[in-house]
Amino acid sequence: MALVRIGKVVRALGLKGHLGVAGSEGALGTLERVVLRHGAAEVERKVLEARPQGRLWAVRIDGVADRTGAEALVGAEVLAPREELGEAGEGRHYWGDLEGLPVVTVQGEALGTVTGLMETGAVDVLVVQGARGELLVPLAPYVEVDRAAGRVVVDPPEGLLEP
Repeated sequence: MALVRIGKVVRALGLKGHLGVAGSEGALGTLERVVLRHGAAEVERKVLEARPQGRLWAVRIDGVADRTGAEALVGAEVLAPREELGEAGEGRHYWGDLEGLPVVTVQGEALGTVTGLMETGAVDVLVVQGARGELLVPLAPYVEVDRAAGRVVVDPPEGLLEP
């Protein structure tokens, strides 16, 4: 069972143990169970409730009954079996599907491989490792994820690839 990252607990919401999860792209609305990875520990939990709340998902899981319990999980990655996830939708992507993809420019120049993602609040950012070192590429309109070819294509604006 391959687990993929579908989000991250970024804060506690309210007093009843809701987790504020960012980056899930709606996957939490369909899952019955998730795995939380906090440090080296992984624990599977039943999803009791999941609803969108602004840019986050408010998620209540089995075993977390109050704000203190939710605060203890801030920073945890939220994972799910890839086979239980459908498609993320047009223009949306699960982070786990992007990691490991090669990144090229529209001219065909290889920039490297997606090694991670960062959430900035406004737009997610691809972390790309390659011959130029580490590049940070915002998931903006000039970035296309070509699922059929299994790659990310970037039409970089001036200055994006400069050191």
